[in-house]
Amino acid sequence: MLQKITTFIKYLLGKSSELKDLETKDALLAKVVLDIHRKRSHSEFISIPLFALKQIHAIDRENAVAATNQRVAKLKTAKVSLIQHKHLSQAVLAEYLPSVSAIKVVKQSDDAYVAYEGNGRLVALQQVFSPDDLITIEVEEYSFKDPDKILQQIAKVRSMNGFED
Repeated sequence: MLQKITTFIKYLLGKSSELKDLETKDALLAKVVLDIHRKRSHSEFISIPLFALKQIHAIDRENAVAATNQRVAKLKTAKVSLIQHKHLSQAVLAEYLPSVSAIKVVKQSDDAYVAYEGNGRLVALQQVFSPDDLITIEVEEYSFKDPDKILQQIAKVRSMNGFED
């Protein structure tokens, strides 16, 4: 239990520049992330189409928008090369979009996944590439014995951020 609390505190501290702007939807997102880590049965790296990914939250804060714009600029300089590869592995993502973690997802349906970690990277990728580019991406999928409650919580966070399912 102490490790779960420590993980949650580290997550919040990583978002400390955003604390002054916290809203109810942010508190629910933090709870959902904690529940995902607490209730998962396992996780594994999988490759899925880039446009099978959905955001869990909007990129609407000044620092997040600025970081996303920087990512877009960096990706645009490498777009032609990246399209030729067709697959963005963890190694490729780390080279162009460095982060302390993978893009972490929960499967919503057979052809849809919600990213609960890495939304800024996801938005940048989806701004630079199009569905016609047929890019696949390596993500870390979190699985559950009974995903219904987690999926309901994710849907609520997405709705509070203006996304429809």
